[in-house]
Amino acid sequence: MRTSCRALLVSLILLPCAVGLAADGRTPSEFGLGLVIGEPSGLNAQIFWGPNSAVDITAAWSWNDWFMTTADFQIYDYIGDAPREWRWYYGLGGYLAVPEHDGILGIRVPLGIRYNIPHSQVDVWAEAAPALQVVPDTEAEFHGGLGVTLWLW
Repeated sequence: MRTSCRALLVSLILLPCAVGLAADGRTPSEFGLGLVIGEPSGLNAQIFWGPNSAVDITAAWSWNDWFMTTADFQIYDYIGDAPREWRWYYGLGGYLAVPEHDGILGIRVPLGIRYNIPHSQVDVWAEAAPALQVVPDTEAEFHGGLGVTLWLW
């Protein structure tokens, strides 16, 4: 089971990256690292492949004492007439949770809002992500959190 969990983890990380590359045909334009507090809580990395598309990967710990990783492909847009520091996003991704025994695999649909602090390399954001566990059982879940990202390039 450990080998299959590792294979699923690698797949969850590489699939959104491949989708992002295929969608834009570009090299990464921005890269940031950050923290997220919520369900799950942990470390977050984000890579923008173009002005409106990104891959978001989180390695975290669930409040249920599980290690969890998520990987999402996200599409960004500005919010109507709001200042350009505000953007909203939606996406599609997957997650892998590893409790004490077997792994849990599922899909998620993140929806969030991001604020870029003017004259800084820092964003703050909030996200809600309805999720559907598909392995080993089918079960509805909810992920969400508040985060901060420091843009390194």
